Amino acid sequence: MLDFSVIIVNYKTPKMTADCVRSVLEHTQDVGVEVIVVDNHSQDDSKAIVTGEFPSITWIDMGYNAGFARANNAGMRVAKGQNMVLLNSDTLLIDDLLAKTAAHLEQDPDVVACGGIQLYPDLTERPFFKSLATFRRFQFIYPPSGFIDKVLLKLYPDSQHIDSEQVDWIPAAFLVARRTTVAQAGMLDEQFFMYGEDTDWNCRLGRVGKLKVYNDCRYIHYEWGSHPERKGQVITVINRILPQITVSNLVWTRKEHGVGQFLILMFNYWLMVPVYFAWKMALNVKDLTNPFAQLENQVKYAQSVGVVSRFFGKILFKKKYFYKI
Repeated sequence: MLDFSVIIVNYKTPKMTADCVRSVLEHTQDVGVEVIVVDNHSQDDSKAIVTGEFPSITWIDMGYNAGFARANNAGMRVAKGQNMVLLNSDTLLIDDLLAKTAAHLEQDPDVVACGGIQLYPDLTERPFFKSLATFRRFQFIYPPSGFIDKVLLKLYPDSQHIDSEQVDWIPAAFLVARRTTVAQAGMLDEQFFMYGEDTDWNCRLGRVGKLKVYNDCRYIHYEWGSHPERKGQVITVINRILPQITVSNLVWTRKEHGVGQFLILMFNYWLMVPVYFAWKMALNVKDLTNPFAQLENQVKYAQSVGVVSRFFGKILFKKKYFYKI
C-alpha cells in the first residue's frame, strides 16, 4: 500500500494547482505517494494544464462546486494510501516534508493526525490557532476591550499540553490523517460547503487520539492564494464577519457545543449592529461631522449579519442542509 494519498481540491486555479503538484513530486523521496486532484467544476482549462504536465495523477470531476468537504471526501474514497493528506492548492511542499511526516508517524503511534508549520512565501512562520478555545474566543465580535478579552479567556481557557507540539487543531492546508483514524472518526461532514469542516473534523480526530503539528515539518502557504478576492484586505472587528465563514462556524458551534453557545454568538452578532452604528455616529459628532457620514463598514456588517441570520432556523434545529451561500 502507498504511504500517502495527497488530495488537492482545485477551483479555477490551474497554475497554482500545477505548482502544488510539482512541489509534491519534486520534494518527496523514499515514500510512496499518489496525487489526487478533485476539481470543483472550474469550467476552464484546469484539467488540460494539470494532467498535461502530470498525466500520472488521478483527476476527479465533481460536476458542480461541491466545496471543501465533499471534494476531499471524493478524493479519500478512491485513495489507496495508508495516510490521507489534505493539501491546499495554494501550498508548496519543501524539504522532503512527507518523508519527515512518515518518520514522525512511525515514531508516534499514538498520534492519529498531524500537520506542519505554515510559512509565508518569505519563509517566516504564519501563526495559527493551536487551541480550539482560542478560535472560540475569536468568534465573538466586539469593540477593542481588555476587559472582554479577560472575560472570554476565563470562559474559554486554552487547553494545556505537556508536549509543545500537541494541538487541538491542525490547519487543513496540510493535514495528514491515518487511514485507520479516518475509518474511526469518519470523513468530513458534507453539510459544510467551506470553512468549519476542518474544525469539526479536528474535534472528531482528536477524540480518537493525539493531534500534533511537528515543528520540523514546514511548508509554504500563500495567504488567501485560493481566495484572491481577500488578498490585501485589512481585517477589522467589523468586517471579519464574512457570511460563509460565519455560517459554517455557527454550524460547527451548534453541532459541537449545543444550542446555548450558538444562541450566545447570534445574540452577540445582532447586538453589535446598533452598537457599531451608535459608536461611529458618536465619533462623527465628536469630530463635528455629519453623524451619518462614513457608515459604509457599519452597513456592510449589518448586511452580513442579515445574510447569516437567514440560516438561523436551520442551524438552531440542526437541519440536514448544504450550508452554502
